[in-house]
Amino acid sequence: MRKGVRLCITGSEVMNGFVLDRNTQFFASELYARGLELVESRIMPDDPQQIVKTWKEFSATGDLIVNSGGLGPTSDDLTVDLLCDWLGDTPVYEPHAEKRTRYFFEKRARDKTRVMSIDVALRQARIPSRATAIKNTVGLAPGIFIPEIPFIALPGFPDEIKGMWAEVLAIIEQLDFNRSAMRIVPLWGVGESQLFSELEKPEGVLVGVHALPWGCRLFLRCEPEHEPALEVLASTLSTRYPGQIVENPLVNVIDSLKRQNLKLAVAESCTGGLAAKQITDLAGVSSVFQGGVVSYANSAKVALAAVPAELIEAHGAVSAECAAALARGVADKLEADISLSFTGIAGPDGGSAAKPVGTVFIGLFDRRNGKTQVGKFFFPFGRERFRNASVATGFLALWQHLEAAQTKPFPLSELN
Repeated sequence: MRKGVRLCITGSEVMNGFVLDRNTQFFASELYARGLELVESRIMPDDPQQIVKTWKEFSATGDLIVNSGGLGPTSDDLTVDLLCDWLGDTPVYEPHAEKRTRYFFEKRARDKTRVMSIDVALRQARIPSRATAIKNTVGLAPGIFIPEIPFIALPGFPDEIKGMWAEVLAIIEQLDFNRSAMRIVPLWGVGESQLFSELEKPEGVLVGVHALPWGCRLFLRCEPEHEPALEVLASTLSTRYPGQIVENPLVNVIDSLKRQNLKLAVAESCTGGLAAKQITDLAGVSSVFQGGVVSYANSAKVALAAVPAELIEAHGAVSAECAAALARGVADKLEADISLSFTGIAGPDGGSAAKPVGTVFIGLFDRRNGKTQVGKFFFPFGRERFRNASVATGFLALWQHLEAAQTKPFPLSELN
């Protein structure tokens, strides 16, 4: 029975920092979610000796080798040739990949400014003769599976890997692996220190943590014999933190708005348009999102969100009163049913004893009952994390409001 998976990320452009290695993160998270262990990952330049030496070393362990990179048409794409040299095999054209490559080559050949030899183009359609091809639906180079090692070779482009991943997982499912029981719990609104002071970890359960914009993503893992304890821990978290365990609050917000046929608008000061950006990153939001106002200056708050100038003069731009006025004003201006507002001090300057850097007021207006709620929060994390935490908090509070969650970790006080 195999212990786990070992990754080889090949490419001098990755090794030298010209291209960000996103593949290790993708592979590791996907394997972890399926109870598989990533034993080791190495990044290597396009050095034939180093690559083959690593393959041989990994092969001796009996673990699955997953190699990313080196399947293109150029001279530094060495994976197929190195595999054939190592295994005493010969490269052959994979029929589906050859057909697609010839089609694209002929199409490009009609463009006289883009000339490539057909022999060069077809290099990426090759696989070792005794390998099984993994279909590439995004690019041209097929993936490779060699059961006897076992070895999987994939291109270096993340989009191509994701397009091939379902077939790769089907191959992995057929291999004999040790598997752990695991759960991933995205817990919003609880800091790591607070959580681990409250959390009783059962014996035999490993607990890992990764920070959310505000909260923790917990990785619970154990051997199969300890799975009942893992389930008890997961159930305890759900009971203790209702309304806080959700993969992506914004996705839930959009789904809830669509289901209730409601329109959303946002007014942003300290977040500088980040909330609107994250909303419009999602496809299909035009049916529920009216738009957003970035009212950074006080004059913009008055002109764009109808905040009374005398209110700002009396209470300040960073205040519960201003947050409430922003939420109501943008809802009126953009004809929305629900609105969020953000006003705060991102820093590093501008704070005071009463309102230190990291202070943010988040407003929520609901036209259905005419009520406005405001919450005051403190995120002294630096500008970028401050903004991310503020926006995430607003979306989570909005989701809880829309779904009437019994326990709200971010209590918003009604302010009329």
